[in-house]
Amino acid sequence: MYRNYISDNNYKIGIYIRLSREDGDDLESESVTNQRSLLTGFLKANGLKAVNEYVDDGYSGGNFNRPSFQRLIKDIENGIINMVLTKDLSRLGRDHIQTGYYVENYFPEKAIRYIAVNDDIDTFYETSGSDMMPFKLSMNDMYAKDISKKVRSNLLQMKKDGKFCGSTPAYGYIRHKDDKHILIPDPETSKVVKRIFELYISGYSSSSIAEILTKEEIPTPIMIKNKEKSLKNYNHPEIWKHCTISNILKNPIYIGILIQHTSQNINYKIKKRRKVPKSEWCIKQNAHEQLITKETFELAQSIRDKSNNYNKNRRNVEYILSDFVYCKDCGAKMSISYDKKRDRVTMNCNNYRKFSKYHICFSHYMNYEKLEKTILNKISDLSVKYIDEKEEFEKIIKQDYFDPKYELNKKIKMLTKNIDNLKLKQDSLYDDKFNGVINIDTYKRLYDKIEDEINIDNEKIKKYMNEIKSINKESVDSKDYFKIIQNFLQMKNPTKEMLNKIIDKIYVTKDKKLEIYYRIRKNKV
Repeated sequence: MYRNYISDNNYKIGIYIRLSREDGDDLESESVTNQRSLLTGFLKANGLKAVNEYVDDGYSGGNFNRPSFQRLIKDIENGIINMVLTKDLSRLGRDHIQTGYYVENYFPEKAIRYIAVNDDIDTFYETSGSDMMPFKLSMNDMYAKDISKKVRSNLLQMKKDGKFCGSTPAYGYIRHKDDKHILIPDPETSKVVKRIFELYISGYSSSSIAEILTKEEIPTPIMIKNKEKSLKNYNHPEIWKHCTISNILKNPIYIGILIQHTSQNINYKIKKRRKVPKSEWCIKQNAHEQLITKETFELAQSIRDKSNNYNKNRRNVEYILSDFVYCKDCGAKMSISYDKKRDRVTMNCNNYRKFSKYHICFSHYMNYEKLEKTILNKISDLSVKYIDEKEEFEKIIKQDYFDPKYELNKKIKMLTKNIDNLKLKQDSLYDDKFNGVINIDTYKRLYDKIEDEINIDNEKIKKYMNEIKSINKESVDSKDYFKIIQNFLQMKNPTKEMLNKIIDKIYVTKDKKLEIYYRIRKNKV
């Protein structure tokens, strides 16, 4: 039916194929081979050839962040294709709103002709299928919702039955090779778990155990979990942290108790998760082989309870210098903690505090109260200069002015360049898969690894852009600073909010010298 008016045009056609077990696409008629056969047969009947093929095997129709679909969109933007062909509308997507957006808005705006063969939809012509498209979109969406409901219900029942449904087993366990819902002890890491409990009940602290495991170069849980992924975004992943040891010690999974369904997706469209009330958790006793005895676990908990003598009166105290002070040597934040021996609040380089035994950085130990007093005195002196000796003030402030926007834009530029390089790697991977160099499983694993890196970089870009927006909002002229400084001098106890209007960052060197950078714009004072 399309022969007469398709073959007369110079179309650059891309055929799009999607298959998802999650959507219930388990019929032979929906297989990749069947879709490809139908679409190539359609093209042949109309004397046409495809410029490119885009296949998303194993991706839900409710999610448009699919690798090949995104490549299709990129090719549309670059003018590589101007016609899209799918078996039916559901292959493009099952989400009513997003699928409708692409068919009714995006494709027409980009002058892209879209044809869903079996649904008789052609965006360049009025067809009976086009008239029915709103109903088909709704039906496809309802189908996706129904499948999601059934999958969620089935998953919940499996959790109630004590079957493991998580993405990654807890450290010390692996999936059974014949049944992925059964956990069995990992021959290597289970020994480490047992040893952690033995050391702890023998009198070693979490920090001491972490030091022992690090010195013996035993792979950390992060390294085990991400052995096929990049570790560049982790802060010293090879070092065991005391909090990792603490989390292992309090996890009841090691005595055979499986706790699941503690959170769930908001709905089938929104992947953001919400916490589930504790009364609705799925808790199964004796779900798998335990690594330690119940007596050992309870003994460890009693030791933890006795050692947890944190002064509750110091909890939720707001220190006005928190988030302002950084280590000059490694760039890490200076963290605030309570020194029980000297009964005082202190600040130190966070990297040194966590990894002091591994020479990551130097000690920048400082008495917090003295540091706060010193900084407030410096700001007071500077504020007086602003009012009494404006020229002297300008000289000081220009010397200590730090333009955070320049540094942030520099970081964004580097991240953007890295994302472009990662996307080129993804394109190369697809070519390797298409040419038979790698199989689909290898392609998906490598593609997802790169996609994770892209997502991490994009999140960093968003964070830096929000920081730039925040800086722009906070930028004020000299008249505003006059009011701010007057208010500061009048306050007996300056607040963190007030400090944020004056200070950008404070750096502490290893010999305890301070470098204060201000939020005042150049040529505005």
